[in-house]
Amino acid sequence: MTDTTRDLIQRMATELDLYRQLLRDNCTSTHPLADEARALLDQPEPEGLTDEELLRTYGLAKRDHCYEGPIDDWPKRAERAATVCGLRAVIAADRARWGK
Repeated sequence: MTDTTRDLIQRMATELDLYRQLLRDNCTSTHPLADEARALLDQPEPEGLTDEELLRTYGLAKRDHCYEGPIDDWPKRAERAATVCGLRAVIAADRARWGK
């Protein structure tokens, strides 16, 4: 989440609290939605894949070769295909972690 987005959510939560306090004439009242937004902001930011996870994912795909197509210069083509498959596996693992 960007700092701009975090700031926007924080300001909106503050506004919700202010309106609730004005309506209820209670300066300590907070809006449940504002509390939920603040709880979300208090959670640590998720991190991407670690170096070890990247290497492990890439290594597994490379080991399986993921090769398709004619075998003219097999070692070179296989290495290229393995690299592409490895990178795709890394991207898929990262997307799975982020729920995309």
